[in-house]
Amino acid sequence: MISGIKKKPILILVFLFFFLTILTGCTKEKSNTGEDFIYKTLDGESKHLNDFYGKVIVLDCMAVKCQPCMYQMLELKKISENYSKNDVIILSIDVWVSSGETASMLQDMIDAFNNQINLTLDWMFGLDDSHGTIQNTYASTGVPTLYIFDKKGNIYYSHVGYEPYTDLAVKIDEAIIKN
Repeated sequence: MISGIKKKPILILVFLFFFLTILTGCTKEKSNTGEDFIYKTLDGESKHLNDFYGKVIVLDCMAVKCQPCMYQMLELKKISENYSKNDVIILSIDVWVSSGETASMLQDMIDAFNNQINLTLDWMFGLDDSHGTIQNTYASTGVPTLYIFDKKGNIYYSHVGYEPYTDLAVKIDEAIIKN
């Protein structure tokens, strides 16, 4: 009787180990490919992330009311000036739409850079949807959040928080060379 009691816990452990091994083998590995999304341009046009595959994509998840995001604009301007639009595309997406930010607020921010510090932000800007789909997928831990996608749409690099031009340029150069 005593030996039967000792066998039961061992059998249960063996069963649990076997069962958990099978379950973990069925879990889906996270893909390195960027999840496509739709965003609205300031003109109201719908665009997809995958519209830009074939180029290195710098995705800037930002917000108008985020001060570090404004400093990030200065670094992105350097990217815009130093890389060909044939090789690198910058997408700055306002991900705080679900918190009340609007297209007019985003346009006012772009205009303020131009009018107050004579800096033209000459790349693509857009807005997340009202459900925060892009924010939930790409910027759930905060803004600014930057992603660099290689030409095939794979996530090459990501960073939460302000990132200086020199660090971004190294990663962009690596992504360009990779393909």
